[in-house]
Amino acid sequence: MPAAGRRLDDRFVQNGAEEMIKRRLHDKIGKPILNLLKQGTSPERLSLSIAFGAAIGILPILGATTLICAAIAIMLRLNLPAIQLSNYLVYPLQLFLVIPFMSLGAFIFQVDLPPLSFQELSTLFQQNFWGTMASFFETILYAVVAWLLVCIPLFVGIYAIFVAVLKRFGPMAKNGVSQ
Repeated sequence: MPAAGRRLDDRFVQNGAEEMIKRRLHDKIGKPILNLLKQGTSPERLSLSIAFGAAIGILPILGATTLICAAIAIMLRLNLPAIQLSNYLVYPLQLFLVIPFMSLGAFIFQVDLPPLSFQELSTLFQQNFWGTMASFFETILYAVVAWLLVCIPLFVGIYAIFVAVLKRFGPMAKNGVSQ
């Protein structure tokens, strides 16, 4: 190996190549993501973003939550990355809760629920989204009413938990910043 190559290798070993890579990844990837999530917001505003994202994220209308979360974030001047991250994290719950929300809505309005499994419903939506929306409009409307009944206390609970956690352990707590 040429002397210049050895010196380069020795320098990497001496300076801790592993630490340098970690620091560089943190500077180039970690810090920008953390800055987006913090975005100069207070624990209360960040908690609002998280709570809205989670509550709206389980809305039983597939494909609508991203736009709704973005609109709310813009209207209320909330942290857009935080609300969308929260929305995306609860996406599996949204899929899991579609049928239970339909069932709860049917129970509330004392109507019969169409006998469909999630797989059958998913197939119908994939084959003809708008046709399925039209034929299930009432059922979806009942599911949205059920979602409203569930999401309001869920929103309040998530908000309260995250305010407490962020005030105690969040980045603003370390710096003594309160907005």
